[in-house]
Amino acid sequence: MGWLRLNREHAISLSASQDNSTSYDKPALHKDAISSHIEHLHADETETRLYPAVADTLPDDQLPFIPAHTVLNVSSGSSRIWIVIDNIVYDCTDFIFDHPGGSTVIKSFVGKDCSWQFWRFHTREHMKEFGRKLRIGRTEGVKNPFKEPARYVGLRRLGEVDKEWD
Repeated sequence: MGWLRLNREHAISLSASQDNSTSYDKPALHKDAISSHIEHLHADETETRLYPAVADTLPDDQLPFIPAHTVLNVSSGSSRIWIVIDNIVYDCTDFIFDHPGGSTVIKSFVGKDCSWQFWRFHTREHMKEFGRKLRIGRTEGVKNPFKEPARYVGLRRLGEVDKEWD
């Protein structure tokens, strides 16, 4: 997407010279009218400017709020790769090339919450080392498309209390 400016004086003079008219109330635009390029914008660049990476030291609760619909729109309509982990939005656009698990796993969660999947494979140290510099905001309402399966230890669910020992 870009912005163009039509050189109206040139268009008017071309139109006037063609039909020998001196009335400029409603000038007709000539096919040879000149336009000049003002600015070239991509939709994702606009959103990136609104939500740049934040300082590593900024606490999560002070991150700028990004509405859920914005996370979905940017992720579905641009080249930006935003994922959500524990209601924090991470811009992984450049990181996917450095991700040890490959880019496919990150790309499968673009615009979605992937909290439980992330914590199954990563530690707090991973998040501190790599994730803090990718944060761009916080959000609410972005859903994980998959239901988290129960985790079992031995024959019991993790966290399940044995009733016989109470």
